[in-house]
Amino acid sequence: MPFLLDSTVANLKKIALISTSVLLITSCINPVKQQQQEQQQQLAGVWRITSIDGVVIKQVGPAKMLFTAEGKVTGNNGCNKFIGSYQPVGDHLNLSSLGTTRMACGGNADSVERAFNQAVAKVEHFLVKGNELFLTNEQDIAVISLIAE
Repeated sequence: MPFLLDSTVANLKKIALISTSVLLITSCINPVKQQQQEQQQQLAGVWRITSIDGVVIKQVGPAKMLFTAEGKVTGNNGCNKFIGSYQPVGDHLNLSSLGTTRMACGGNADSVERAFNQAVAKVEHFLVKGNELFLTNEQDIAVISLIAE
């Protein structure tokens, strides 16, 4: 009988140790997921592009980015539509390569599109400040500035 009691106590200790380990691991993961969800909520919405590499975008047209709470990004680069995904990590913004349509554009729309495509490739970080969103490069210099719609 003492062997059975010792065995049961040993099993209870193992279960307690495993349960504690699971709780510790879960508590370490959940704050990170919660932080990412909060950051995605900060980014979620429609943002109108106001400047690219410091040059003010004067057209009122379609140059916009839409970040969904599910990690998708879509929009218009001034001429063509684009789609991709994103994941915020701290102030870092992981953007996938963006797929785009290939319509021919002229004039201002074409130059905005080219500037956007070059700038979005440099995006490393983001900052939401009030109703403004700044997508910044490695040196934290805004390459694309946007305003909430």
